[in-house]
Amino acid sequence: MVETILEVLRSIGFIGLFLGIVIEAISIPFPAALFVLVYGYILNPTLPELFLLSLGSSAIYVAFSYIPYYLSIKYEPFIRKKVSKNKVRTAERWIQDYGEWMIAVGRVLGMGYIAYIAGFSKIRPVAFGVFTFLGFFPLSFLMFYLGSLGNLEKMAEWFQNAQTIIYSILGVALIGYVVFRYFRRKGALVNKQKEDH
Repeated sequence: MVETILEVLRSIGFIGLFLGIVIEAISIPFPAALFVLVYGYILNPTLPELFLLSLGSSAIYVAFSYIPYYLSIKYEPFIRKKVSKNKVRTAERWIQDYGEWMIAVGRVLGMGYIAYIAGFSKIRPVAFGVFTFLGFFPLSFLMFYLGSLGNLEKMAEWFQNAQTIIYSILGVALIGYVVFRYFRRKGALVNKQKEDH
């Protein structure tokens, strides 16, 4: 099965890579990073080729990411109904707390809907493009490189494990931040009550 998929991708060449990147960039759930990994294996690029492939892939990713970004600005009420309210609230809070860097982090974590949230949050178009690039370029470079090493199954497993670790770290950090905010707010309330008395 794996060999059949590889043969199909080899036969369609760069068109397959282009389509894989575009599908995720327009916020359709799709594992673009794993797709890039497979193409790293198929193309087996040299270091300069690896850099150029990552640059080109990232440029395509950024360009097509503007589609959901602008749609979210133009049709915000309609799109808000279609995207999970919980996801929207969480991502908007992260952008509010950590700024535009959350766009880059969202790309690493495969949060395709971050483009919509960036539009809702009125992130400037240039900043959206820059942080989308900063999120996707290192990831694509890493995936092309890992794929070029030749052990596709092992690298895919490593990537899945790495994503789990990243999610766990972010989860712990988020819980820590919420607890910190809670106690800081509680302390401020106690101090205010003391001042009132």
